[in-house]
Amino acid sequence: MASSTAPSIAAPTGIRTVHVRDAAFLLVLSVLPILFLLPLFGAPFERDQGTYATIARGWMDGAVPYRDLWDNKGPLLFLWYAASFSWLGETIVAPRVLAGIAAGLCVPFVWATADRLFDRRVATTAAVVFALSFANVYLQVTANAEVFMLLPMTVGLWAFAVGATGGRQGWFLVAGALTALAVFTRQSAVWMFVGYAAWLAIVSWREPADRPRHMASMAAMAAGALLGAAPFVIYFASQGALLELWHAMFGFNLGWAAEQSTWLKFVPPLFVEPAPLFGGLLLWVLALIGIWRLWKRSDRAAWLVLSVLVVSEAAVQTMGKGSAHYSIQLLPAVAISVAVGLPYVARRWRARDMAFRSVLAASALVTLCAAAFAYAPPTPEERFVAQYTFRDYADDAVQAPAIAAAVARMTEAEDCVYEWGRSSQIYFLADRAPCTRWIHDRPYEVDTTMLGEVMADLEERTPAVILVTTDEPPPRELQAFIEEHYRFTEQVAYASLHERVGG
Repeated sequence: MASSTAPSIAAPTGIRTVHVRDAAFLLVLSVLPILFLLPLFGAPFERDQGTYATIARGWMDGAVPYRDLWDNKGPLLFLWYAASFSWLGETIVAPRVLAGIAAGLCVPFVWATADRLFDRRVATTAAVVFALSFANVYLQVTANAEVFMLLPMTVGLWAFAVGATGGRQGWFLVAGALTALAVFTRQSAVWMFVGYAAWLAIVSWREPADRPRHMASMAAMAAGALLGAAPFVIYFASQGALLELWHAMFGFNLGWAAEQSTWLKFVPPLFVEPAPLFGGLLLWVLALIGIWRLWKRSDRAAWLVLSVLVVSEAAVQTMGKGSAHYSIQLLPAVAISVAVGLPYVARRWRARDMAFRSVLAASALVTLCAAAFAYAPPTPEERFVAQYTFRDYADDAVQAPAIAAAVARMTEAEDCVYEWGRSSQIYFLADRAPCTRWIHDRPYEVDTTMLGEVMADLEERTPAVILVTTDEPPPRELQAFIEEHYRFTEQVAYASLHERVGG
């Protein structure tokens, strides 16, 4: 921390009173993320969302994730999808509705965190900024893992803030448990533990008299993490899939991160895939000012927010991919930073600093134009393609329903099929089960031996249709299997469909 004379964080003894007008205000704000996402509820499933939906439906039908259907995300994500299907039916809209609700539910906890660390003015501004940040649809919020991770992560941040401002040790236990739930949604939330531990360690170092209490706080948080992880460990151990869970969530992702470009691990994804940068340019500019003001404050509250910002950016970058939705993890701390810096912005604006005004006005104009560009197309499909900045996999998602319809037409309900590629949404859209747990070819990038298990599964289960959805030909073993047992039937969009011949 900056100096030994830095002011300490306020230490209220209880949760501050929430007035009726505050609750009503927060309720209105919580609806905003849903409204911003509503125009994209009917957008096509892209490949990741299709994977989550396929695994969720399989889990509902008795399959066990990782053992029977594989992906490298946490199991709580699939439970979000399963809950949406149970509530609203197995449609592409259902998880989008729940994602909007999850984003909206974060609003009061962003408010409560800022209220606890600073004051009600900062809290109100932070809640408004956070709610409005979902107008930046280029972050690809719709039903991606990060938005479901955001809810337990944000509630965990609030619990930690309560503990850090004089609350009982139990708040650190709650923070650890909730952050563990975030990790079991998407693994990048593990960086929050790094930020919390670093903050506690520095406070402990600077305040030797209170060191036992800070060490107890860290132990409580660790105990909470174990408590949050326990249901998943127990369930997957009982299903004989604990090692599969560990490999999918951590072992594979370490290997996959190693396969990504090293230089990208040092570059914020906002610069690699800049659409979310322009779509929220005013937010990011104000956030930079807020970060500077937090640094100038140099108190424990400021350093807690800065710690969360640093580890959130580390989580975004360390995979070494420029995926836009990774930056969703930044939003709570960014909103609080903006709120802290806004009084300085107001003073500079009132001082008629024309250069400063010009930067803010230009940033606001770029932000509004980017939003208008994304929302203007008349159909959800066209808005989706704009949101994903006309990438090829956005076009693939738009064409996937036609491929799924062809697969459904060529098969019976009890048939299984196999797709070599990344278009896992075809399984869900066609309502056909995969013939192997390796429902996409991402693992092949890290471990080519997985193909042996795929081939054994295909020999045993004999898929009615095999789809090839990549430009590159399949591996030699799979290609030989297709040529021996299948005949090319038709090309639908980017997928070549091969139908089984004989018995």
